[in-house]
Amino acid sequence: MPTSKLPDHASLEYLKKLAKERLRELRKSEPDARLASAQLAIAREYGFPSWRALRAELDRRRVAPIDALFRECRAGNAGVVRTILEKNPHLARERAHGTTALHQAAAHAPIVRMLLEHGADPNVRDEGDNALPLHFAAGGGRADSVRALLDAGSDVHGFGDLHEGDVIGWAACGHEPHREIVELLLERGARHHIFSAMAMADVEPVRRLVEEDPRALERRTSRFESLQTPIHFALFAPDGLGGRRAQPQYDMLDLLIELGADVDMEDGRGRTALELAMLRGDTEAIRRLRAAGARDPEIAADDSPEALAALGSSIRHPLTPMLAVSDMSRSLRWYTSIGFRIAESHGQDDVIDWAHLMLGRSGIMVVPGGQPGHKQVSLWFTTDRLDDLHAALRARQLRHARATAGDAGEEPAIRFVQDLYEAFYGQREFCIEDPDGYELWFAQPLSRP
Repeated sequence: MPTSKLPDHASLEYLKKLAKERLRELRKSEPDARLASAQLAIAREYGFPSWRALRAELDRRRVAPIDALFRECRAGNAGVVRTILEKNPHLARERAHGTTALHQAAAHAPIVRMLLEHGADPNVRDEGDNALPLHFAAGGGRADSVRALLDAGSDVHGFGDLHEGDVIGWAACGHEPHREIVELLLERGARHHIFSAMAMADVEPVRRLVEEDPRALERRTSRFESLQTPIHFALFAPDGLGGRRAQPQYDMLDLLIELGADVDMEDGRGRTALELAMLRGDTEAIRRLRAAGARDPEIAADDSPEALAALGSSIRHPLTPMLAVSDMSRSLRWYTSIGFRIAESHGQDDVIDWAHLMLGRSGIMVVPGGQPGHKQVSLWFTTDRLDDLHAALRARQLRHARATAGDAGEEPAIRFVQDLYEAFYGQREFCIEDPDGYELWFAQPLSRP
């Protein structure tokens, strides 16, 4: 029977100290007593069969409120956050699941300030991206949060994040640069690197960076952004991040060539900028790169109609369309109400951003982003010979690109919307576009079911 009730705010450090004090008492009568005996005695006093069970209860009590705090920080519920912190002020400084409340609250400046007032560390790093809360605030375009974190002493540079972009890179190199935040960072002492300056479409900082250090032309993005060189960065979004800078920066490309950039440098996948321009059917980039002396890539795969037809046997499942819908919750309710089941889904905090729906043996996928009056459909094929199929289609498109430059041959274009890459959700995939703009995605799971 327990002789004491575990306090609501019991501290493991206090219980450890108590066990050491109990051990000293035990050794007065039992000189050979060990710490484990004292710990077991304390656990039983509180009604637990072991010290491990007592610790597990403390962990459960700690994680539950911190999970609630994280959830409310993400949602921007400042009143609820204040209530949680009044009961558990130490949670402002706690780490759980590899992150902190300050990271979770980066989009909400009032909560950021509240956490800082409760002692949150503005220079704490998360485990996933090794990034500061300032990285997340800057990348999310939250100027008020950025200002609050800088005022609290957050490192304006933020060197060492996993994406190797520094805080200014997170602010500048997203889908659209957050100009107000970039200017604020520069005012507080940050410095451009070549990619952040390019993303701002600012010629003079790029020229100045290269004049100060010509090695800037050899800088690369991180492995998560395909180890792009500045030449690649001027023209293409990294694999899997197709939304960034939809328009190539041809003037920036010309500047880099003028400053001496090597047009034949390869990215982390061994592709030159000319190869990617050819795969994507970017005739303007092809023209400028060839004028600068770029070498055409080799074509090794068999891309004959017979070879491509033979690869058709690798398609393992029926065709799966993907629908872009305007309201995911509404669509999922509608489809499940008529008998579909959700076979797989992906999302965070109960917000689904992708789902695979099955009706019998047939299925569709749904994602957010659809607009009334505009029906976006992409077609997905699953294959067990993805590399062979990619190589053959790549060869066909490279031949087409050569033909448009005056070589023999009249192969139709197979424009690559997305080259082969490994997606975070467990498969490798690439995408091509048909003459009417419909996307055909080919995918292979990383591990077989």
